[in-house]
Amino acid sequence: MSLLTTAAAAAELATAVDLQAGAHRYRLRPGAPAVMGIINTNPGSFSDTEHLASTGAQLAMAMAMVDAGAQIIDVGTDSGVTHGEPIDVDTQIAAAVPLVRELVARGVAVSIDTPKLAVAEATLEAGAAMINDVSGLAEPRIAAACAAHGAALVLLHTRVGHKQEAFLSFDDVVADVEQLFSERIAVAEAQGLPRDAIVLDPGLGYAKHPHDDVEVLRAYPRFAAHGLAILTGASRKYYAGVITGAEPPERLPETLATVEAVRPYPGFVRVHDVDEVVRYLSVMETLEGLRPLPAVDTSIARLKWVTPTG
Repeated sequence: MSLLTTAAAAAELATAVDLQAGAHRYRLRPGAPAVMGIINTNPGSFSDTEHLASTGAQLAMAMAMVDAGAQIIDVGTDSGVTHGEPIDVDTQIAAAVPLVRELVARGVAVSIDTPKLAVAEATLEAGAAMINDVSGLAEPRIAAACAAHGAALVLLHTRVGHKQEAFLSFDDVVADVEQLFSERIAVAEAQGLPRDAIVLDPGLGYAKHPHDDVEVLRAYPRFAAHGLAILTGASRKYYAGVITGAEPPERLPETLATVEAVRPYPGFVRVHDVDEVVRYLSVMETLEGLRPLPAVDTSIARLKWVTPTG
């Protein structure tokens, strides 16, 4: 038994969660998170190894993630990296809306990573199914916009403004996360958003010291008690790099460890390395009986051993 618990044991502690996100409905089960792939339309991500400048390149990458098993694509419109200059709202909209339209036309569920009401409204009009509000709902009208479009809303825990660099000092970081969740859920519902359209994100790395992130990860059973889906930004996190010394682009093992830590709780894992995470989850879920073993064709030699080349 791990420090956090195993997915099989946690199935007794958490139940499946239904989430309505635009035209998409998710049945999120303990032990089997949905994978959210990350595509940035801005050049400032802390961990992207390259920036895809054109809508065509972004679309190709997003569809490759969908083919690999991503169940939703999160489109970043303005990086949260604190040392970068903010991108004006009109530029964000002009970059994001064409990509959203292309993805929606292909039946892909799209989430928009933004704290800006204007960006949220424009991308919802274009068909986005979810707004990933990285401000912690500083602007309540974002919840109203989601309600008006039948979209889902992610409530992220943070106590600082967008692009503000800080490691806050918490008396009890877990209690602070729980307090903000309770407050913001009430605000979202007051704006007309149904409870089954709300997702919680404990905000790993958002103005939190790595020690805080570890405490937050250990407290997931408390957050799951809300009975809502949990979104975890699992990809290439600073706290894990502190543990191993690996730089952001090299943190695939660290990403998989974070995915495993939160896997017992129904929700989404937001990652860059979609193919690797989906394959990892396929094995773990099969071992635990959450999905069947595929049909076995013993004649396929490439699955058995290395085939010499040249």
